Amino acid sequence: MADRVRTLTRLVPGRIEVVDHDVAKVLRAKSGMERLRLAHEAWELARDRLTAFLSVRHPEWDPEEVQRQVAKRLSHEPG
Repeated sequence: MADRVRTLTRLVPGRIEVVDHDVAKVLRAKSGMERLRLAHEAWELARDRLTAFLSVRHPEWDPEEVQRQVAKRLSHEPG
């Protein structure tokens, strides 16, 4: 519980990149290539889920529009 409290006290308003102490320990033990692979897989998962979400949410969009909107959201483009 003390670790959990310590993690929570590091929260910064508007920032959600807080990593659990145990997860950080595991990630530090991985090679740079392994961490890069994990990051890439997480990005692919986010892209695929966003694609599925937007396809269902906007059935009127063709696949090209869905991909444009996915790219827009993942690139933090305004609008």
